[in-house]
This record gives sequence, C-alpha cells and structure tokens, in this order.
Amino acid sequence: MDIESFKTDIQKCVENLVEDLSQIRTGRATPELVQDINVKAYGTEAPLKNYATINASDTRSLLVIPWDKSIMDGIVSGITSANLGFSAISEGDHIRVTIPELTEERRKDYVKVMKERVEDARIAVRQVRQKFMKDIDESLGSGFSEDDADRLRTEVEKIVKDSNTKIEELKENKEKELMSF
Repeated sequence: MDIESFKTDIQKCVENLVEDLSQIRTGRATPELVQDINVKAYGTEAPLKNYATINASDTRSLLVIPWDKSIMDGIVSGITSANLGFSAISEGDHIRVTIPELTEERRKDYVKVMKERVEDARIAVRQVRQKFMKDIDESLGSGFSEDDADRLRTEVEKIVKDSNTKIEELKENKEKELMSF
C-alpha cells in the first residue's frame, strides 16, 4: 500500500494526456506534428525525430534538417505518405514542411479526437483508482485497520479529484486553442 506509487501512476495518466494533446494540430506549425511520422531509412522504419532536427520556421512551416543528407527523399516520402495534409519540399540541405490552414470542419474533427483522448485519460485514472481501492480492501484483514483504510481512501479520492481537475483544464485549454483562428 504505497500512496506514492499511486500518485506516480495517476501522474503518468495526466502526462500521457499532455503528450497526446500536443500531437493534435492547432493550426500552428510545431515539431510535434511531424516528429513521430515513420520514415524509411537505412532499410528500417523509425520516427522522423530519430533522423533529423525539426524546427518551426514560422506559424505555417517547419524546417526538417536531416543529419544525413542521403535520406532526404525517404523523409519527404514519409511525410507525404502520412496523409496529414502537409506538403514536404526538399530545399538544398533541408526540407520545408508546409502546414495548411485548418478549416472549421477540420477543427471540429480535432476537438472530437481531443475529447476521446481526454475520456481515455479519465478512464485510465479510474482504473488506477479502482485497482488501488481493491488493494486497500484486500489488505484490511492482514493487520491494516479500518481507520487507516478510510484515511487512505480519502487521500486517494483527493488525488483523483485533483487529477480530474487538471484533465479538465487541459481539455478546456486545448479546445480554446483548436477553435481559435
């Protein structure tokens, strides 16, 4: 019965949500949009971030600077074949990725995806909570008092409430970000 491991598990749920939400487009060019696109190079596939430096050059474009110039064609085809609506053009020693303007309909689609990921995070938090509560109930018979169990349950509920508040804040901020032009 370690409340610290419970806190860590809950924190991981929130951190995973933050990472998931960072990958949803907001109309601004950010490296997170392309860093996990699989690229074929050296006879294997790996995320783009393993082969290049990615920088935002302005609000609508990214610069991808491969560490090895011989894989530029593989990077361009990987970005194009990801079907994200981005255009990748080789410009000498780097690749320019142009991010198109989001339409209202596309923004709403992204909000739906975001809400699904938020719900997945809430479910993960509930599952961690249920497992810990079950552990508390199971340890009652083995020298663990009812008062200790009640104190732990109260602390668990407070942690879960705090994490759900944080998840809700993340959801509201991302929705504002997605729907702003």
